Amino acid sequence: MLILITLLATLSGLLVGYSTAVIAPALEFVTRAFALTPLMQGVVVSAVLVGGFAGSLVAGGMIRRFGERPVLFATGVLFVAGALGSWAADSFATLLAARLCSGLGVGAATMVTPLYVGETAPTRWRGALVSVIQLAITVGILASYLVGAAWTPSGDWSAMLGVGALPGVLLLVAVALVPESPRWYLMHGRTADARRAHERLTGGRGEALPEGAEAAADGDWRDLFRGGNRMVLVVASGLFAFANLSGIDAILYYAPVIFAEVGVGGALGPILATAGIGLVNVLSTVLAMVLIDRLGRRPLLIAGLVPMAGSLLLLSVAMLAAPGAAWTNMLAVGCLCLFVLAFGVSLGPLPYVLMSELFPVAVRGTGMGIASATAWGVNVAVSLSFPVLVALIGTPLVFGLYGAISLLALAFVAALVPETRGRSLELIEANLARGLPVREIGRL
Repeated sequence: MLILITLLATLSGLLVGYSTAVIAPALEFVTRAFALTPLMQGVVVSAVLVGGFAGSLVAGGMIRRFGERPVLFATGVLFVAGALGSWAADSFATLLAARLCSGLGVGAATMVTPLYVGETAPTRWRGALVSVIQLAITVGILASYLVGAAWTPSGDWSAMLGVGALPGVLLLVAVALVPESPRWYLMHGRTADARRAHERLTGGRGEALPEGAEAAADGDWRDLFRGGNRMVLVVASGLFAFANLSGIDAILYYAPVIFAEVGVGGALGPILATAGIGLVNVLSTVLAMVLIDRLGRRPLLIAGLVPMAGSLLLLSVAMLAAPGAAWTNMLAVGCLCLFVLAFGVSLGPLPYVLMSELFPVAVRGTGMGIASATAWGVNVAVSLSFPVLVALIGTPLVFGLYGAISLLALAFVAALVPETRGRSLELIEANLARGLPVREIGRL
């Protein structure tokens, strides 16, 4: 069963990464096909992100009513429909509708998959398994770049967008084979169903059912804004906001444009350089999976944020001091790689892990929905604002701004983020109920 949960997490993350990033190599050809204006280009890029915002908010309520597994299944259907709709699109309006459909799946997946994996994975492997989602997102991003490179000579943008239907079908199969979360059953008073699901997940080893979930049925979404829950929401949403405000989305979505600006030439040069960034993103996330349950959450966040800030601030200074120089262009590629590497071991996977661990079960679905929606809302703002900011203040100062935001994120983590490595979800919730500050709720 552990293999199936890992497969589900992998396919879900793969679809999120592919659906959001495939527009990067496809955009030039979509623009030609439908004669898109710059505004229409921004709308096409942002459609998945807007759908992600809506999907995250809606999924929380659906989970509480119908369960995590049905929402996961609906997510797979949205991915398949969005990919096939994009492949068959014959106008800007139909392409936009398909991209919004994919976005709804993206938003729901980034909320329900960490919730499901966090509730069903063994405590000792929870961090690594939730990190599989972020690893798969990076693989999906890399795959979209490679697929884009393969079809760039022919300009077949519909094939680039339609390939996402295949992992969507596989996700539906994986969801059909896994049980519902025992905690969801307990929350709805279905103890017998919870015991059967727990036995499937644990291989019938006789482990005790999770405690405390039964009381969550009486929970109210307004409890999320009371007491310690409010600070948990601040931490979870804040981590996602900083992750997106750091500039990672601008770099990943506009990487071909950025590399062309710093001197990477040729028809395929910027796309291949972008694929290189995608590979760095994948490898760094693998490293995070190895370290996350060994070193802990806080050390990785701090160790990643320092080079994230330093690389972008150095890049900003270099581009201002010697714009267009050969050494500046080489430094730019190195700084971007370092930034993506540092992001991949810190602000990439860890917001998903901490989000799945910090919220009490009674408000977990709603809280994770709001935190995930924060990520997509900020993502929309960054993606739309990047070209505008570049036009207003120039690329060097934009990178400097992103570097300064990473410094603020470092202070945020140092002040508020708890260490949860090796702690059960029940212990974390009990510490929060005792009134411990959010920074201390991982205390043994």
